[in-house]
Amino acid sequence: MSISSHATAIVALFATSLIVRVLPAFVRLRLSDTAHSLLERVLPMAVFLNFAVYIGWTEIHTAPVAAVVAISVAALVTFSTRIGLVLTTCAATLVYFLIRMAL
Repeated sequence: MSISSHATAIVALFATSLIVRVLPAFVRLRLSDTAHSLLERVLPMAVFLNFAVYIGWTEIHTAPVAAVVAISVAALVTFSTRIGLVLTTCAATLVYFLIRMAL
């Protein structure tokens, strides 16, 4: 049985989310304030950015035109309006889908 790269990414994201977000709620570690701050804010942001880059990279290699246009739409909508995360994601997904269907 071979596991696709998407399945591997999903499993890695799930495991990392558990380690970064869920495990610290149940396990109390005696850490300095600096280490606690890193674990609480910096590590989850690093994990999020890592997966965002991975997903973007994968989609750009799969469908470059659709991915670049959809990411551009998401960036423009995010920086120019206050529509919100859900509607921005829906708009970018719709653009991606329509371009993929057209090409």
